[in-house]
Amino acid sequence: MIRRSLSAGLVLVVGAVLAACGGTASQAPNTQPSEGTAPVCVSAATDADFAGAVTIQNFSMSPTTVSIRVNETVAWTNQDAATHTATLESGDCSTGSLSQGAIGKLTFGVAGTYDYKCAIHSSTMKGFTVEVTP
Repeated sequence: MIRRSLSAGLVLVVGAVLAACGGTASQAPNTQPSEGTAPVCVSAATDADFAGAVTIQNFSMSPTTVSIRVNETVAWTNQDAATHTATLESGDCSTGSLSQGAIGKLTFGVAGTYDYKCAIHSSTMKGFTVEVTP
């Protein structure tokens, strides 16, 4: 009986700690926008202007950090034969799959620091950052 109570208590404590952490990305507090606020980021039309450019080549992304302002767009161009994505660590948004020569664009609506990776090759293609300032 005591063992079950301890187990249940441990589960509650771990759940509370995980909820307080709010995810794995280092970004603006609570990246889930509240009612009436801008989303963290959204897919941009392929003809949208962009302020930041990232090249995907040799299973890496360059530059590793790109800096933009709120409501500006980052464009990722895949120059590899393999398909890649640019996906926020938090999972809030992604370019989707980009085949060779494809360009994916995301417009960021909330200031913060956003870590992203290739969701397809997440064990090796990670540690990239978009810094968004007001």
